[in-house]
Amino acid sequence: MPEVNPVHARLKTFPSGPGVYLMKDGSGSIIYIGKASSIKKRVASYFRENVIDPKTKILVKNIRDIEWILTDSEIEALILESSLIKKHRPRFNVRLKDDKRYPYIAVTLGEDYPRVTYTRTIRKDGTRYFGPYTDARAAKNTVDLINSIFKLKTCRRNLPLAPHERPCLNRQINRCAGVCQGVLSKEEYRAIVDNAISFLEGKIAPVVSNLRELIKEHSNRRDYERAAELRDMLYDIQAISESQKVHVPAATDQDSIGVSVFDTEAVLVLFEFRGGVLLGRKIGICENVEYAAPGEIIGGFLRDHYDRADVPHRIITAHDVPDRQLLETFLSGKSNQKVRITRPRTGDDRGIINLIQKNIDVIAAERYAARARADTREGLEELRGVLSLDEIPRVIECFDISNLGGSDAVASMVVFRDGRPDPSGYRRYKIRGYGAPNDPAMIHEVVSRRMQHLVNENLELPDLIVVDGGKTQLSRAMEGIRNFSKTVRVVSLAKRFEDIYTEPGSPPIRLLASSPGRTILTALRDEAHRFALAYHRTLRSARSRKSLLDGLPVGAAAKAALLGHFRSIRAVRNATVEELQSVPGIGKKTARRIAEALKEMAPD
Repeated sequence: MPEVNPVHARLKTFPSGPGVYLMKDGSGSIIYIGKASSIKKRVASYFRENVIDPKTKILVKNIRDIEWILTDSEIEALILESSLIKKHRPRFNVRLKDDKRYPYIAVTLGEDYPRVTYTRTIRKDGTRYFGPYTDARAAKNTVDLINSIFKLKTCRRNLPLAPHERPCLNRQINRCAGVCQGVLSKEEYRAIVDNAISFLEGKIAPVVSNLRELIKEHSNRRDYERAAELRDMLYDIQAISESQKVHVPAATDQDSIGVSVFDTEAVLVLFEFRGGVLLGRKIGICENVEYAAPGEIIGGFLRDHYDRADVPHRIITAHDVPDRQLLETFLSGKSNQKVRITRPRTGDDRGIINLIQKNIDVIAAERYAARARADTREGLEELRGVLSLDEIPRVIECFDISNLGGSDAVASMVVFRDGRPDPSGYRRYKIRGYGAPNDPAMIHEVVSRRMQHLVNENLELPDLIVVDGGKTQLSRAMEGIRNFSKTVRVVSLAKRFEDIYTEPGSPPIRLLASSPGRTILTALRDEAHRFALAYHRTLRSARSRKSLLDGLPVGAAAKAALLGHFRSIRAVRNATVEELQSVPGIGKKTARRIAEALKEMAPD
């Protein structure tokens, strides 16, 4: 049976009606807010013996008190739950992040001469809002496009102008229809604004039809200049609509949405179709999703998103949304039409969901790459502090040795610039002075060769040098560096505990495993190790080929033909006389000589 909870004894006193419950921890902080058709039944379900949901188990362990608020209906409970989550931001509730950062397009219908503007502020003043948009650039570009096509008023001046006032620059360069000069009546201007709204809604066909009628009317009145302006507007709209390649077969209003969870965050992407045409892509980031199912995340997002966005009659998602019917009822009430939340049913539905998933993958990659860059900056700053450097180490070089019993000993040098690999700066070295294993001496050799090259060629010196190993490797590396520079810092990184040695006689520095500075150093060392091993394998493979092929009684062309035909030294060694003879350019006698030579060779 679960641990006895102080709330458990009070369950019988909870009301059976619909409402919202607020769970609190020992400090009195609200940690979870939920809704229910029956508060009593829903809260009791958290304390059952057979609960297996990890989120519920952890939540119950932290509950020390529960408050509740009765409502008249479950719909009211849904609305109240949303507002309370936004206010209190409980740590166990999935919630939409950065809600205020997304921009909107506003049509200021409360003004006599409405404008189409970019904004991040929602006001209840009669303004109609479209969005939220993916990013600021998308919203601003759309505003510019609308104002350019429809030549709407963009200034804040009161109309009509006083007799002595001159029109704004937009009117003078024909980017405004000129309502300030009476070119259009107030009614005609509002008709153009209505077309702009229809355009934002994705209703292209009615806009085109309306403009054609207006063109005809002005032509009949012999107002050819205005008819020409409307014609140009019509051409621009048609060009934009024809360039729209993503659509749904039926001219319907629908949204398709997908989600993926990344650690404690979820990335959601919503494709907004109006009149069968894709109007835009909306992005949502939700937090506190570690224990949440995809359908639960989508349900919460839809509730919050459509609080400020137009609701289509169909919403498509590949996940089962909890309380789907309740959410449908809530959204239907907001939009005054029947709203359905459905799974993909057709190939087109599934294709759109797949496209959304690709968008999510790209967005997540960009988002977490940006976060990695932020972690990298923090890591470099940490290294500057712990190593007492004057500046952050923008250029770091790392050396590693790879050898097998002393044979084919090589060294690698990799470069990180601003905390990220710079493969163009990687170098490989064959160890010259040692035939037996001696990593410290080999480190001394390769570091000295590198420093001598940089000094002789007057090239940029690194801000920090890292060598793989402990105090002995550090001591020999410092000897090699000090012969050429007194300022370049060098440290060694020991594998066992990732200890950082800065001086041979001083205790090492040990950073936390999660520290960004340690992450950079271990990534640097691991990359140097990988690069050294790859070079070592290449040399061993080349030596193996050379030792076998050089012993064959044939010329270079025949050796190349053998290797090209059999693809490997093992296959050449195992080939029969007949198989050798099948190689172009090798006759029967030559094949026999090769076979006899191969028999005399000891296997590698």
